[in-house]
Amino acid sequence: MSDDLIARFGKAAVFMDVDAIQPGLDFRVQIWQNVGACSVLLALIGPSWLECESTLGSRRIDSTSDYVRLEISAALQRGIPVVPVLVRGARMPKADTLPDELRDLAYRHSVELSHARWKSDVQLFMDAMASHVQGSQTRPLTPDPAAHPSGLAVDEPAIQRVSHELACFIGPIADVVVKRAARRCSTFPELCTLVSEEIEAGPERARFLATCRR
Repeated sequence: MSDDLIARFGKAAVFMDVDAIQPGLDFRVQIWQNVGACSVLLALIGPSWLECESTLGSRRIDSTSDYVRLEISAALQRGIPVVPVLVRGARMPKADTLPDELRDLAYRHSVELSHARWKSDVQLFMDAMASHVQGSQTRPLTPDPAAHPSGLAVDEPAIQRVSHELACFIGPIADVVVKRAARRCSTFPELCTLVSEEIEAGPERARFLATCRR
């Protein structure tokens, strides 16, 4: 969906997760500043969004250093509209299942994007977002990529390959999932293992991993 947003509103109007953060900077400060410059924040929520675990076995959303938590919290504190975008049949989390600072998210009106109607749903969604983004395209939300290298340890062809394979199981949202996961991985196998957690069925997860290893 990020590519669709960029095509519609321009790259300068789209800040995706930590893609624009220069290595070595305090990501908490950078997220606070970048979210503060946004007109609207989109929170992509899949079926396992709330239960997704860290390497320590606890819910990632409960960690005060989790990127997603920091971004949503910053937007809520600043009074910036937060739109929950439900994908793959996900449902809105209930307030009592969220960390205190994110509980207001449960009361934000959500939008559902279905795999079967992806293109038409995304088009209607972007039409609805136009009122938020209109007039904000000249604001410097995304730094110049030439001045701020990505710092990815996994190369772009590998990321595209994993996105392609994962899309067979979870649909177009795979692109967002893989790019986000690549920020936390230092090797190709590690990336494959991390994103495989998005596949709910064990046999399908094993098939995805086997395909990645070819």
